[in-house]
Amino acid sequence: MIGLSGRNTASDIYHFCVVTSSAGRNAYFVLAAWIAVDVNHGTGAIAVLLALGSAAELLTSNIGGALIDRFDRRMVCMVCDLFRLVLMLTTGLGFLFADPLIVLYLSWTIFAIVDRTYSTSLQALIPSIARAENLGSFNSSAYIGMQAGNLLAAIITGFMLSNAGRELAPLLPSGFFVLSLLGLLSMSSIRQHSAAHHRAKSGDIRRSDLLPTTFALGSLKTGAAMYGLIYAMGMFVNMLASAYVIRELGGTSLQFGCLEAAWAVGSIAGCAIFLLGSWFWRLQNILVHLVLAGMFLLGFWLYQSFVFALIQMTILGLSYNIARVLIDVQVQSTVSIDALGRARSQIHTVCVATGLLACGIIGVFGNAILPSEIFGLFGTVMIAAALFFCFRMNRGGSAESRLI
Repeated sequence: MIGLSGRNTASDIYHFCVVTSSAGRNAYFVLAAWIAVDVNHGTGAIAVLLALGSAAELLTSNIGGALIDRFDRRMVCMVCDLFRLVLMLTTGLGFLFADPLIVLYLSWTIFAIVDRTYSTSLQALIPSIARAENLGSFNSSAYIGMQAGNLLAAIITGFMLSNAGRELAPLLPSGFFVLSLLGLLSMSSIRQHSAAHHRAKSGDIRRSDLLPTTFALGSLKTGAAMYGLIYAMGMFVNMLASAYVIRELGGTSLQFGCLEAAWAVGSIAGCAIFLLGSWFWRLQNILVHLVLAGMFLLGFWLYQSFVFALIQMTILGLSYNIARVLIDVQVQSTVSIDALGRARSQIHTVCVATGLLACGIIGVFGNAILPSEIFGLFGTVMIAAALFFCFRMNRGGSAESRLI
């Protein structure tokens, strides 16, 4: 067993890895998006980039989950860090000898697979570090660290792109991934891993482990469906916010930046709310946030105002991140630790599939329908889905499916 100081030290190192890994991930995304637009002279390359990454995650997420449940999760994270480091260095070299856009497409696709495996494995480590009664606050602080890493990367990457060439830009995320790797290496010296939880399991990985056919716990199906809709809501808002400002508010890039800042403020508040105490976050319910998000999306359709949009974005960001923490806590507290990787990857598969559907809708109807109309229609779908799930629960659904 780990002593109190050992547990606290492991917690500190874990959060350090969250911050550095998030910074590296966001730094790579920012530089990839910038280079793609710079080379292609348009936003179409970014759409292709995101679609390739999402498709790769959709096809391989369950394979990563099965590997996470079979092998030592800390070692899986370390291997992923090494892969990400080599990939960044290879990407920089690729810029010297090949079409930068082709290099980015290939690099981002591989990165999406490795990074998703790292993230799922890191989340699966939480029950080994945090006590059961502290899962809500621990997950919340981890998400706050993630936001801090994103902010740090955004600031530094902008400076890096302005003062270094395209070939040197991947060195920045490389540095963050090295820090994450060093953190994981130091973690091994202070904690003993449970053989029952983390030793390699004998036998081959079953085919059923690789397909999103059966969840580790039946009640997670309802929660995954609700969370998938909330995840798609986040994609809709992030993809259409700029178009909403330009086409319907007649606003400026400064106003768009304010909306993004409002989302970030709400996101941090949604994470911080779990630090108030377990009595408060246990009152939260994903079903409530499904209705709340639907109502505020519908508000974009009913009334166009910049001030009202700021309020809407703040509440949507808050609701989105509360739902993220709730689903993580539910999985970690109800699923066997040996199945955490598969359960979490299967839920992510549902989210990515829903997100890809959202991208397809925008791709087909984005220019013909106003952003507020897309918001309103999807908000109506969320409210209708919430009523369906509520009716299903009242007809005898499991109390656990409420994800309290």
